[in-house]
Order: sequence, then C-alpha cells, then structure tokens
Amino acid sequence: MFKLWSENKPSAKKILKPSLGLRNWDELSPKEKLIIWQHLEWYFFDKDEKTYHREEDDFFDFEGDLSDQKAKKDRIFFSIYSLNSKYKVQNYAASFLENMGLTTACKDFFYIFINQNENVVYELLSMYCKFILKERADENPYHEENETDQEYEKRTKKWRLEDFDKFAKNLNEVFEQFEINVFLTHNGFIPKQDKKIIDDIYTPVLISLSDNRWRKVNEHLSEAFDGYQKKQYSSSITNTISAIQAFLQIIVNGKIGKGKISELIQQAQKKDLIPNDVFSIQIFNNVESIFARERQSKSGVHPRLEIADEKTVRLILNLAMVFIQHCIQS
Repeated sequence: MFKLWSENKPSAKKILKPSLGLRNWDELSPKEKLIIWQHLEWYFFDKDEKTYHREEDDFFDFEGDLSDQKAKKDRIFFSIYSLNSKYKVQNYAASFLENMGLTTACKDFFYIFINQNENVVYELLSMYCKFILKERADENPYHEENETDQEYEKRTKKWRLEDFDKFAKNLNEVFEQFEINVFLTHNGFIPKQDKKIIDDIYTPVLISLSDNRWRKVNEHLSEAFDGYQKKQYSSSITNTISAIQAFLQIIVNGKIGKGKISELIQQAQKKDLIPNDVFSIQIFNNVESIFARERQSKSGVHPRLEIADEKTVRLILNLAMVFIQHCIQS
C-alpha cells in the first residue's frame, strides 16, 4: 500500500506539523486568523468585495445554492445585529449601526474576526451558531412510510442538528490544526480536551442532555463553559456544581427544586435511579466531597478561601461530565 512521505519518515512530521502548544485566540497572528477564515470561508463569505454588484447589498460572494446563500446572509446579518443590540456601549459593529445592511454586517463581521479580543470573537461565533440551530428548530423532515415514531423522532433530532454539526466539525478540525484551546459543541465552546475525552465523554453526555428535560442543566453547563472561556473561573465552578445539583434534582424529583447534592445522591441511589453498588457509592461520596470543598474554597457562592485557577476548573468540569455519564449509562 502506498504511504505518504511522512508515514515513512516520522521526523518529517515535526516539520510538516510542528507542535504549537494549546493557544488562545489572542495568541494567534492576524495572518493565522486570516488562514482560519479562508478555511471556513464557505460558511461565511469571500472577504474581498466584488468589482461588480447588482444590488445595494450585493458586495460579497456567498457560496452554495440560493437557499444556502440566503441562510448564510441571514446568519451574518442577525449575528452582527444581535451583538450590537446586546452590547450597545461597546458598539462592536459601528459601521453596521450607522448603516444597517448586509454589506456593513459583512465588513464588521470580518473585522471582528481578525482584530477583536477572543471574547468578542467567540461571542459572535456563538450567535452565528445559535442562528444555525434556529433554522430547523421548529421544522420536521418527511416522515418515511415504514418508519416508527421512535425512529422518526431520533432522525428528526439528528436532522435539526445536521447543519450545525457540519459547521462544528469543520471549525473544530481547523481549530485543532492551529491548536486553539476551545472546542465547539451543542452547548457552545468548551475547554479543549484530549480527543478521546471529547469523543468518549463530553460529546455523548451533551447529546444525552439535549432533551428539553435537561434544559436547566444545559443552561448551567453553558454558563460554566462560558465562564471558563472568559477566565471567570469561580463562576465556572459555581455553574458546574449547580448543573450537577439540577441534574440530580430532575432525576429524583422530576423537576428543579430543593435538595443538596449529598442528600440527592442518597435518595437517587435508594430509588435505584443511579448506580448504588459499593464501588459507585464510594466514588459518588468522594466526588460529592470534592464538589463541596471546591464550592466552599474557590467558587463565588461562599466567602472564598482560595482563588480558582484554570487547572481546578478543568478538573471540576471533567469530574462533572464523568459523573453525569455514569448516571446516564445506568
């Protein structure tokens, strides 16, 4: 079987793909950001204005058929509109505010992508993703004649996420090449983890939690991921532990309500709602004590004894995801 040069000469990989180390967006050069844009251009638009245009807002080329183009234009326009509406004082899209149209939206979108702080860039991309998800949120695919309701429901769920999943797959592949420290999921951007952790734990858990029943859990997890990204580590820990508490409350009571984590774990085990073997009991007790200690010492709920750091938050997030996965699997 034919092999690439790099497969026969492993040392070549160090030249072809040197290790850059995990980096945040602000550590990238403008040239690197431009390369990333070019790899994702099919989802956005050609950054160079057209020489000739037919309409007032026909200055930039969008790829795809007419339906694809319209969807992409709407995503760009409403992402910029939402960013400006939510952060009026900062006025990140000044050109758009002065003259609201697709052309100014495109100009501001590209400028933000290349020049703004990572928090602004990821917020804009998050809004872009929300509009992808909204496009099919209330739509349904055709119901096949011999398809059961359960099969149809499963396929509908997958179909509604299809466009987002394609975008996320491409963006994550590019981000991985540049060793950027975030990963795009159905819950937003999360801290970059080892690929096996992402594939075996985070992705299955977030898919399992996509049902509306877990809406409150997802809200806390989204806030936790957002806090991590913005380096608001205490807030991230608080929301991670709140997500676990909400998860257990829903399991035990069917809804958000009262109950401490330790009490809820005991109730869930007595009702056989989560694993209650000797090994699981020991693990759950240890995990609960870790959550309690970190909440006391580093979160924003009680007077903090220590300052939360990135390493601690990553540990708490990983523990939370493993905890939820263990409960869901049983």
